[in-house]
This record gives sequence, structure tokens and C-alpha cells, in this order.
Amino acid sequence: MEHPKSEANNQEIPSAEEMSRRRFLSYLTGLLGGVIALAAGLPLAGFVISPLLERKKELWAKLGPVSSLRPQQPVKFTYSYQRIDGWFEKTVHNTTYAVQLSQPEELIILSNICTHLGCGVWWDDKAEAFLCPCHDGRFDLQGKVLSGPPPKPLARLRWRIQKGEIFVRTEEV
Repeated sequence: MEHPKSEANNQEIPSAEEMSRRRFLSYLTGLLGGVIALAAGLPLAGFVISPLLERKKELWAKLGPVSSLRPQQPVKFTYSYQRIDGWFEKTVHNTTYAVQLSQPEELIILSNICTHLGCGVWWDDKAEAFLCPCHDGRFDLQGKVLSGPPPKPLARLRWRIQKGEIFVRTEEV
């Protein structure tokens, strides 16, 4: 049986049977392409999404013994920890001040970084304040701004005591 011809360009018009075969092959090709894209895309999506779903691990650094603290007197602690960023491993050194309030287990751990421009502050016994050398910022025993340009109090760090030792939370990895 001959296929009817289109008058416009003298091409054959496909029959209903050939049309359904073409449609089937088109759908099959699309489905196969979708399966391949899904198979390739799932690991990629997992790679992108998995860091968002991971629970971060907290890093704690040991400061020193609780017995080294004196009530209402800041004690300077210098500590270090390993930071791993991809394949790069770095030792980070920081300084904090621990202030024991009224109870032995009632502490404030303050960062020694000024909230104005990031300079290091230190405790001055005569002034009874934390002093910043950059722009004459002054903070009280609990880190509150007394004078100068600092916009916020000194940062308070999370801490815990284990077996008589003070630990400070450094960062999450």
C-alpha cells in the first residue's frame, strides 16, 4: 500500500501506525535521558546538600585549672588548637580572660578582642578595666563598654568544667 503524499512539498504523510511508533521512540528516548540524568544528578545533589545536613562537631580547647582563678580577678589564658580547612591544617593561638564571679563554678570567659577594630585588650589592675590601645576603649570586669568607641561589649565564650579544668568552645567544624 502506498502512503499518501502531501501536495505542498511532495513528502509522504506517515500513517497512524508509524506515528505511534515515532511517539513511542520519542518517549523512550526522553525516559532514558531522564534516567541517565537522574543517575548522574543524585550523587551531585548529595554532594551539595550533605554538608547542610551534617551535624557540626564542636571543638573545645583546654584553658587551665579552675584552681588558678581568684574571685573578681581576671586571669589570662593562652590556648591553641588545630584548625583543619580542607587539606590545610593550621595551629590557631588565642587569648581569653576568665573571671570568677561569686561562686567557684560561676565564670565569665571573655575574648580579648576589642569590638571596635579587633585589637587585643588586656586587664589593667590600676584602672580596674580592660584597656584597648587602639582608640582608648575601656571595658569593665564583665566586658561591658565603659568608654571609647567600641560598639559592643567583649564577646563571651561558651565554657565548661571537666575534672577541675576549664574548657572553652573554640569553633564548629
